[in-house]
Amino acid sequence: MAVPKHFCFLLLVLAGMTPLWGQDDGPVKMTPEFCFTVPLDQVGTDVSVKYPILMNPSTILKPGMKLRVLYILANHTDANSDLVLAHKGTTEQAYARDPGASTDGTAKLPSEVAHEIEGYRRTVWEVANNFVLAMAQYPTDSMHLIYQPVKDNRVLKDEIFSFFDGMLVGLPGGKVTVLAVENDSKANAAGVKAGDEIVSIGGIPTKGDLATFASAYATTKHDAKVNEVSSYPMTIRPDGKGETRTVNISMPATLKGGLMNGL
Repeated sequence: MAVPKHFCFLLLVLAGMTPLWGQDDGPVKMTPEFCFTVPLDQVGTDVSVKYPILMNPSTILKPGMKLRVLYILANHTDANSDLVLAHKGTTEQAYARDPGASTDGTAKLPSEVAHEIEGYRRTVWEVANNFVLAMAQYPTDSMHLIYQPVKDNRVLKDEIFSFFDGMLVGLPGGKVTVLAVENDSKANAAGVKAGDEIVSIGGIPTKGDLATFASAYATTKHDAKVNEVSSYPMTIRPDGKGETRTVNISMPATLKGGLMNGL
């Protein structure tokens, strides 16, 4: 059954929650809705994923990995700040960290932020719906996921979501597949839709492997930038069935291209 377009927001209302951010600083707008696209799996009191998904170019969430909590920092910081770097490392390192020093000792870490970080790392959500509600409410570009990549709960990872030109990509049925497409994205403009299998990108086969896709994507984007081309090709199998077709996903305008277009 198709999910209504604004059902995530309705879910928040029914749960008695109100969005904490403005419409321009809220959840990413995708088709289908992002909050229902991540394939959450509930096993007892553990929440994981049903099949692998690419959370960002270097992070693959796999079945069996325990998702602990989603959060955003109360203090607004950039991605390279000491406050964000302080989330890295093992649980013991986070708990033992001196609030008066950063991870590399070069800057101070406010005590209230250190306590905030510690609280998030100690938190474990045991119900999948908590993640759905958070994804429906939190600003996606500043939302962090803490998860356990292995059974040892002393080893934690802290990552953010990052999409591939608007595509959330996973591996249902062993095929590199588009799970959702961000509205107003380059992938959407190229005609890519949820359910499309990605066969190759830039002429490089994905081989049914998410790491191979991520590497091919990085290589293709790099080559397109160096060669100052206006787009790069991606071969898809629409809805995962039948014949393949090639779509061209646009690249940002280059100085050279802009000057040429202005002549």
